Amino acid sequence: MGEDRLRYEQALRRGHEALWQKQWAVAIAAYREALHVFADHPEALTGLGIACMEAGQYEEALAAFQQLARLRPGDPMLTLRLAEVYQRAGRATEAAAHYHQAGCSFAAQADLQRAVQAWVHAIRLEPGRVETLEALAQAYQQLHQPEAAIRVNLARARAWVQQGNLQRALEAVDEALALDPQHPQALQARDWLRAQLARQTGTGPLPALPARGSEASVEQARAEAFWMLTAEDTEAPVDPIRRALSQALRVLADLVFSEDRGSLSEAEWFRINAALGRAVDAHSRGQPREALALYEQVQAAGLEHPALMFATGAILAELKRCDEAASRLQHAMTSSDYYLASLLLLALCEERRGALERAVEHYLEALEYIEREWLRQDQPEWLRERYRFLRAWILRYPDLQRILQKEAQQILESPMWLDRVSMIRQALDQWTAGTSFRLTLVEALMSPEGERLLSELGQAYVWARQGLFYSAVEEAMRIIAERPFAPLAHLALSQLLAWSHHGQAAVGKFRALGEYFLFMGDPHLALAAFEQALQLAPFDLPTLRRLLRLAQELGDPSRTLQAFTGMADAYIQMANLEDAERICQEGLDWASRRGLPISMLRPLLLRLVEIAVQRLDWARAIEPLERLRTINPKDMEIRWGLAEAYMRAHRLESGLRETRDLIELARATGRLSEAASNLEELIALFPDELGLRQLAAQVHLELGQTESAITHLEQIGEHYLRQGRLNDARAVYQSLIQLNPDRATHYRALIG
Repeated sequence: MGEDRLRYEQALRRGHEALWQKQWAVAIAAYREALHVFADHPEALTGLGIACMEAGQYEEALAAFQQLARLRPGDPMLTLRLAEVYQRAGRATEAAAHYHQAGCSFAAQADLQRAVQAWVHAIRLEPGRVETLEALAQAYQQLHQPEAAIRVNLARARAWVQQGNLQRALEAVDEALALDPQHPQALQARDWLRAQLARQTGTGPLPALPARGSEASVEQARAEAFWMLTAEDTEAPVDPIRRALSQALRVLADLVFSEDRGSLSEAEWFRINAALGRAVDAHSRGQPREALALYEQVQAAGLEHPALMFATGAILAELKRCDEAASRLQHAMTSSDYYLASLLLLALCEERRGALERAVEHYLEALEYIEREWLRQDQPEWLRERYRFLRAWILRYPDLQRILQKEAQQILESPMWLDRVSMIRQALDQWTAGTSFRLTLVEALMSPEGERLLSELGQAYVWARQGLFYSAVEEAMRIIAERPFAPLAHLALSQLLAWSHHGQAAVGKFRALGEYFLFMGDPHLALAAFEQALQLAPFDLPTLRRLLRLAQELGDPSRTLQAFTGMADAYIQMANLEDAERICQEGLDWASRRGLPISMLRPLLLRLVEIAVQRLDWARAIEPLERLRTINPKDMEIRWGLAEAYMRAHRLESGLRETRDLIELARATGRLSEAASNLEELIALFPDELGLRQLAAQVHLELGQTESAITHLEQIGEHYLRQGRLNDARAVYQSLIQLNPDRATHYRALIG
């Protein structure tokens, strides 16, 4: 058994290496040998299916993927694989059926976005698939996309018209109008269908339609019902290179008939047009060498256009004249229409020359462009920073370069490339929403079969959304058992544990992830992993220390100060005030050495205040409170705290001065009532401080609260009498007589 295992693994490794190098025949032979040892092994079957598909051996590719589908029934990704093979083999009907089946599987998993993408592919291949159109219309309604649902219902109507069933077509249009009763195209369709039904039944003046099934009937239906499906919806999907080449040939064909010759003479323009027309024709008929010679004549005649440069560069790349292709493609990249395709052709050229690092560099640039321009990331700055890091980081890992090159090429050369990268992006966002993880397409494509991995994890995500956490965790653990070194699988398991309130286990997983990313030399993802652990266990000191050291190494001041603050909180929680104060001071010193603005120090200064208050050391609370006042002089809460600290530290003059300033600020900002309340709290702490009572009496009088003012003035008068300060007492009681004449006799008696 051990010899069989060794033979299997050696054959599998040879297959993988050949697959990466596009040596399809070698890969097929190796995978067959592996399957001869262990039949039905999923990894070997997958490799065999891919190699056969790329080699054009579609029947064997279908057999391999069908065998896989029997081993893993209900796996929509395998159904998509089969659909792609059928599509490449030119068997559109079978391909459409499998795309439809995959969409149904995704819908059963409550993944409507992927279901829609699969159904759209089916419709592009077979526009008249009524069952797919019905499913697609319902999905768009559930996704709250009424305009898309209306468009699909109109496409259903068109399909029924082509089948001669006008009544069912009218029902589809009625469903569209139920979503928008004033939709102009739907109203037009309804009127047209009613007219045709009148013809058929003889209830109207129009002649009957031709018999169903005739070619004329189909053509008439298409012509008259053009409003039901736009032309672009029927186009089959193509990969970026073919799409750009098609665009270039259309542009060049338009130039042939253009009258805008720019600075060229009429004779020059005539020569260019003559050669250009023949070049486009030769290129379209699959005669690249003849087309290239004519393109070069056009360029020599003075025409420089991105479409011409791309068409020429594409032929040169096909002919393996990579140096010449590179200069043309660089010129073509000045137009966004050819930017992505040019990058992919440059990558292919570098692969053919064996320059793996250069090829990977082009793939990274292509993936960044796709994320920025096609997937519309909301934060392009972090995206640029992340890709800048990845370009330097991946140079240290040739194995990861080979995996990325293989996975990126496989996806970006696929007709379904945009849907596939969209699905990957969506899956990454599902697992990282609400976290500080910033993952790109690269993180997915650096895992062997990363696309499939995310698809399998999608089932766990669906179960988690439904509250079936046990099943979700079990599924994630099964995937990890098959791929123990796939960080995305471990990230998903960590999130599932957190969502299912297994906090301690989740913390351990996130910390382990952080250590793994550190080992791999990726401090950014390590930082994110440690931050997730701290969200679940905020006072975990080992993780806080890791986070602090990482943030300092990365030169991230915000995260560094957050780590200092977190450590101080942890020590405060443990009543270890000495270490808490030490950490705060270290953080302040670190910030001072780097010249950080004082506004960033607020959290640490607040912790120093808290520590001093817990120690009842009011004198030590004053300095951080004064710094906090500098940060925001209008922060009333801080300033009342400072006034109290002054008073408690027996710095009465400073306390009264701060209180007077606070009253002026409150008066200017319309917060005098709040100031009166704070004054009363201070007086409760320091009842014998006459300066506070005098200020309180003044504030209460301004607020029209005469009784409260009288109370404080009576306390002041009594205090003066006890001290024998008769003149001061007499002045206070004279004021009281004016405020409260009813007690004038009592006040005069007190003075006497």
